[in-house]
Amino acid sequence: MEPEVPLGRVTLEDVRAAVEQLGGDPARTNAAKVREVLGRGGFGTIQKHLERLRAEQAEPEAEEGPETAPEAPRELVQGIWAAAWAEAARRHGKALTDALQKVADLEGRLEVALDDLEGLAKRLDQLEAERDEAVARAEAAEKTLEDERMVMLGERAAVKGMMERLRSMLPKE
Repeated sequence: MEPEVPLGRVTLEDVRAAVEQLGGDPARTNAAKVREVLGRGGFGTIQKHLERLRAEQAEPEAEEGPETAPEAPRELVQGIWAAAWAEAARRHGKALTDALQKVADLEGRLEVALDDLEGLAKRLDQLEAERDEAVARAEAAEKTLEDERMVMLGERAAVKGMMERLRSMLPKE
């Protein structure tokens, strides 16, 4: 009596059981050998299931693990937190030091600029005083020249008058 062959579609589990009977390695068998063991099924369906078994074999098996990760040891978390805090404090300190250095540099530059401005203001005051003095001298010189002009005009008129008197005293030809 022949063993009873189940009817119906060939499933992945059917092909997996046949591969186990043939040695357990889906890469070392083919659809024809699996069909001989099963006694039924189309080559396309069997080939499709064989390819899936080969792909599963190529994938690394996922390790079964707990659903949730175990709680980290407190000392480890504290160590990581302390290291992160120290690094943040170091970076913050460096940024603060850099900012303070920039402020000090800017204050120094501002002080130099204010000294320069003060020097320029003093020089401007000096130049304005020199200008005012020069204007006063020019005005005085102008007044003196005007006075001298008036004196010279007076002397000219006097000389003209003398010349006319002298001409009048000269004999007429």
